[in-house]
Amino acid sequence: MVAQSRRAIRSWALWTLTVPAFFVVVLVDLAAIGYGVQAFTDRPDWRGLDVVFALTVSALISVEGARRVENRRRRGGALHKDLAPAWMIAAAVILHPALAILVAVLLRIWWRIRAGKCIPYRWAFSTAVHVLAVGAAHAVFVSLRDVTSGGLGLVVSMVGASAAYVATDTLLCGLAISLIIPGSSRREAVGGLDDLGTDATAATLGCLLAAACLISPWFAFVAIPITLTAQRALLLGQLESEAQTDPKTSLTRVDWWRRRTEEMLRTSRTQREPMAVLLIDIDHFKQVNDRHGHLVGDEALRAVATILRSAIRVKDVIGRFGGEEFVIALPDTGIDEATVTADRLRNAVSASPLAAMCAGVLDDPDLDPDTFHLTVSIGVAVYPNDGATVDDLLLRADRAMYAAKAAGRDRVRLAADTIALPRLTASTQFSEQAEPLAQAQRPVR
Repeated sequence: MVAQSRRAIRSWALWTLTVPAFFVVVLVDLAAIGYGVQAFTDRPDWRGLDVVFALTVSALISVEGARRVENRRRRGGALHKDLAPAWMIAAAVILHPALAILVAVLLRIWWRIRAGKCIPYRWAFSTAVHVLAVGAAHAVFVSLRDVTSGGLGLVVSMVGASAAYVATDTLLCGLAISLIIPGSSRREAVGGLDDLGTDATAATLGCLLAAACLISPWFAFVAIPITLTAQRALLLGQLESEAQTDPKTSLTRVDWWRRRTEEMLRTSRTQREPMAVLLIDIDHFKQVNDRHGHLVGDEALRAVATILRSAIRVKDVIGRFGGEEFVIALPDTGIDEATVTADRLRNAVSASPLAAMCAGVLDDPDLDPDTFHLTVSIGVAVYPNDGATVDDLLLRADRAMYAAKAAGRDRVRLAADTIALPRLTASTQFSEQAEPLAQAQRPVR
């Protein structure tokens, strides 16, 4: 029995973390435990149990009522924002810290029960973050309340408390995600505008809940239909994001990439600045599918997409062009900078441990790091020398990319070094309708 317990402990996912991630997770857990012990030894006022009951039950009803919507909103990443913090913010404002912690822990326990499978250390860390966020919110509320007065002072105190809660949650979770998942972008770690809007909604609702519960704790139940409606409104942003995102690589779809690139091209034309387009193709990708199967091929495709996305600037726009091809628009980029960027991307793919990235997901022993590696061929076209429209630039970059393949693959070629194409007419423009014919005429890679 003891040996089995030891083996079970050694199998914890916690031990797979890097040293910095391990220390951050453990320190946050210990800080939350220490704060909780201090709060409960500080003689809490147990007369607020009716508020604890009202906030907890109304929160659980809202969570259960929005479960299907939330499951639809989950993107599969480590970061997920919802409106559950609203009740914890309200508890932090109107209750003793010990009772506010009790609300947070009860909600987290219910989440654990309903979630089914989860990684224990991540659940514990998330719970600890909520506990510390409750503590930060309460401390800020008390501090501001002591230096302000009247109704306006109470509003300022509540807003400050909700901001402290959101800031603590965002910073600690963002730090952990960036350490646990190396290479995470800022958006993946702390969220984008949609996530910020969700935080603002939860903070605002938390302030309103706190104000209502000061009158009567049973006002908490009035927030249930509001939150259910708000959760469905949040789903609209998720559906819009899914419509713009390629499900296999999590990059943008080519139609959305084209619209963004056309906007960037108009800006470049107005400001008389250059703009580059890179067309990238994975070399011999068909052999990966034939040798290892399409599941490994899909993982390799995702790995290459991740490498490319992490190696470009925030203002650059990357999309999946189709098959094993990717396309990147580089605003305010001339031919020299575009060449350097393309060569850096080429080196990043060829030097990356793709076998380890794929085997880590699929656990395939046949993925030998010494034999499983990929390279890319890249074609570069630059506005205005290589074309005046997105279609012109794509065609010239496509021609340059095939020149790179003809030269031996794993190379970068410039459209300026290839034979110029005739000017496009309306009947010969590069379009999605013509793409199947173009694919059929391309040589086997």
